[in-house]
Amino acid sequence: MDSKSQHGYSLIELVVAVALAGILAAIALPGWNKLLPSYHLDSSIRQFQSELHNIKMRAAVENVGFQLVYTNGAANYTIQRDSAVLVTKPLPAGVVVTNAGAISFSPRGTASANRIRLRSSDGTCKQVVVSPTGRVRICKPSDCSGDC
Repeated sequence: MDSKSQHGYSLIELVVAVALAGILAAIALPGWNKLLPSYHLDSSIRQFQSELHNIKMRAAVENVGFQLVYTNGAANYTIQRDSAVLVTKPLPAGVVVTNAGAISFSPRGTASANRIRLRSSDGTCKQVVVSPTGRVRICKPSDCSGDC
């Protein structure tokens, strides 16, 4: 055995490995781009659900009313405390609210029943529904114009 044996990869082996990685990325990228709108929509729905649970608890703890206000076509929403704006938060890219309204929580935990409709850039829709008792749930309607 030669004491000066070389270890490592040749330039040809590296070029082939990089070319194969590029080909695999080119195959996977279109599929990934199709998944992004649904990921953004799911993220937005969970964000709204989390915010609603949070303001429900804050209303009870602080003994004051809280509201989540949203407008049609908006890519953001506002959280208010006794009708004073606390913060405006954005939604992920490509997700818009398709109805206008507000959801209010009283210090007793009850809510003004309402729903938030969201649509992603690929046309998929989901809703966050709040009942008068303050229950928050997520649903997927059969079409964007209907309720679930």
